[in-house]
Amino acid sequence: MERESIDRRVEILEQHVEMLKDLPFRMTSVEGRLTSIEGRLTSVEAQVVQLRSEMKGGFSALSYAINAMHTDIVARFEAQDEKFMDLKRHMHMLHEDALERIARLSER
Repeated sequence: MERESIDRRVEILEQHVEMLKDLPFRMTSVEGRLTSIEGRLTSVEAQVVQLRSEMKGGFSALSYAINAMHTDIVARFEAQDEKFMDLKRHMHMLHEDALERIARLSER
């Protein structure tokens, strides 16, 4: 009975050794795949750095354009405001003139 147990144990060990025979090949394959992944990650990292640089430039240009538009709009409003104030002064003068004429007509 003990002989069978030893035979069975040897058989199990042989099966395990057989399974482990291709382990070096599988490890080499895994190492190759990891190297490939590492290369792809390095490429992605470079692309992210380039994208960040391009986005920074784009946002800077957009910010400059927005500031320029803001300056232009403010200048236009100020010019319109000045025109409005001139018109308001002119209307006030006309109003005062009309009141004077009415007062002179009332005196006659």
